[in-house]
This record gives sequence, C-alpha cells and structure tokens, in this order.
Amino acid sequence: MRQRVVQPPINPQQRDREHHDFWLGFVLALIGGVVCFCGLQNVTSVETTEGESASELQLVKAFSCGGLELTDLAAPPRLDEQGDSAANAEAMERWERNAARAGPNRWKLRVNTGASAPCPT
Repeated sequence: MRQRVVQPPINPQQRDREHHDFWLGFVLALIGGVVCFCGLQNVTSVETTEGESASELQLVKAFSCGGLELTDLAAPPRLDEQGDSAANAEAMERWERNAARAGPNRWKLRVNTGASAPCPT
C-alpha cells in the first residue's frame, strides 16, 4: 500500500528558528490606525458658524441635532447706531461687494457644532 519516504536526519543547529515577526504586524496596525483617524477627520467644504471647515462627524451630528443653518448672504449687516460712521460705511461697502459677488447663490449652509436639540423626526 503506502510506503514511507525516508527523511534526512535533522540537525537542530542548522534549522531555522520559529519566530514571529513583530515589526510587520506593528507597521500594518500603525498604517490602519492612521487611515482610520484620517478617514474620521475628513474635512468637508461646509463652514461652521465659527468660520472653520466642518468634519464629516460634525456634519452628521449637526444634521441629527438640528445644527444646520442657512444664512442669507444678501441680508444687510447690523449697523452700530452709536458707533463710528466710517466703520458703518465700510461694513455696508463690504456687504455690497459680497452681495455683488454672490450672484444667484444668496444662501450659505453653515454647521452649528454647539446645537443640542434632538431631531424632530
């Protein structure tokens, strides 16, 4: 039936040691951690109310907590009645330039990261 194949004698001094390579697993885990961290911190082009760009996590949280705000870019700025008239004139001039540049897109979506009202749906 079956016959055994004769094996050569094993010399323990010449045989490779069994070892597990730590560095390959460490480097792969480190790369995976960096990819996960960068994926969670993906920045969108949507502005926050503070003027920064919102991350995807902030956008999802704001959507679920009622933190999305539409800002009318064509609304005139509030003027300080007791303030400097030159500053008020500069603010109005800046508003007019921005309104002319805005064109048909008058509204801007902003994310309020501090919103905590639950979603009504």
